[in-house]
Amino acid sequence: MYRKKNSEWLKHLDFEILDIICLEIAFMVAYFFRHVGLNFYMAKLYMRLCIVLVVIDIAVLFFTNNYKGIIQRNHWQELIAVAQHITVVEFLLLLFEYLAQETAILSRTVFLVSWWLAIALCFICRCTWKNFVRKRVMSEKNQASMLLITTENRLGELAAKLRQKNYREFRIGSVSILDDNAYGKDNIIEANIPIIYGKDTLLEYIRQNVVDEVFIDVYQDKKQLTELTDIFLQMGIVVHVGMGFLPENLPNAFMDRIGEADAITASINTATGWQLSVKRITDIVGAVVGLAIMGVAFIFVAPIIKRQSPGPVFFKQKRVGKNGRTFYIYKFRSMYMDAEERKKELMAQNEMQGLMFKMDNDPRIIGSEKGPGKGIGNFIRKTSIDELPQFWNILKGDMSLIGTRPPTVNEYEQYDLHHKIRLSMKPGLTGMWQVSGRSDITDFEEV
Repeated sequence: MYRKKNSEWLKHLDFEILDIICLEIAFMVAYFFRHVGLNFYMAKLYMRLCIVLVVIDIAVLFFTNNYKGIIQRNHWQELIAVAQHITVVEFLLLLFEYLAQETAILSRTVFLVSWWLAIALCFICRCTWKNFVRKRVMSEKNQASMLLITTENRLGELAAKLRQKNYREFRIGSVSILDDNAYGKDNIIEANIPIIYGKDTLLEYIRQNVVDEVFIDVYQDKKQLTELTDIFLQMGIVVHVGMGFLPENLPNAFMDRIGEADAITASINTATGWQLSVKRITDIVGAVVGLAIMGVAFIFVAPIIKRQSPGPVFFKQKRVGKNGRTFYIYKFRSMYMDAEERKKELMAQNEMQGLMFKMDNDPRIIGSEKGPGKGIGNFIRKTSIDELPQFWNILKGDMSLIGTRPPTVNEYEQYDLHHKIRLSMKPGLTGMWQVSGRSDITDFEEV
């Protein structure tokens, strides 16, 4: 899934809110400075101006590009942008008072102090918040890993364009050279960026490594590149296409700008930044509630697990998440401590067709010796209580409330190319398989 950019004024709603807060604080401080001892909320003129100030600020932001490139701006550029924005807002506020024939009542001291104080507060708040946003954007965990498909003679120029912005939501993770006469030069742009030569090697690399997006910028046989593009999209990878090559039937295609390079972007699905933000907020709220429920369950479940099978209450296992990223998943332990070793002996009884393991009356489950479906292990698995600790994974951002179940590393290593589409979004606590009869669906391809 690709995160589409919001319109400029919606994209930086956080900065808009900060500006409004700073403007209101500056106006109130200026008022109290001029009218010491008076009740602010009793002054109807100034209360009305507080509301008018918000409306004017939103209108100015809507019709100007004051936030364009705000993350890339340095302190001096930011100071100029803030001064211009606040000056326009204050001028329009003064114009409003003139048309309302109230300029004789409005204090010049309040106007001038609030003007300069608003510039200072907005500048400080913008710079402080920008530092936080920059650190978050440049965190490797939050950056998409991009693979460049290009030629040796185009690589340097393309990489320079993509990296022209100081703060980007992606990093160049690998490069694929499709030149027929390429000689396998190393360290073309950086020593830690792998260079891949040949189509077969490229597909195997994508199967085994984290690749979120692909940027194609090469003049090659159109049929070959169209086949590659189809493969990438079927794997759930976002595809950016340089203007020199346009394959047919790109889903959800739109013009985009990656760094300073123009491209056609296509993805099997897209979502705006605000849609993903709402989804993340929902995950956080759900995780907090879920962890509270887990705390209550822990009081009752933990002692029983400890008594029936000595060992840790929680089970930790390495799983594969979005586009091949690994993380540790947490569960209430429902199996005996030697469960992973005994799994090899039970593979012949696997009831799933494909890459997942499942069997009825699994002897590795705690208390299963009491009979089919008996014991604390079967109880917490049947009621899904064992999954409650995964709310911690959701809160951390490794998982989401809704999504495909994360495969084990061993399962992932056996994936074919088209299976990677399961990992094109964050894995989830629950999803279509769980609510559509997980006990009845035994074919991995159907899953």
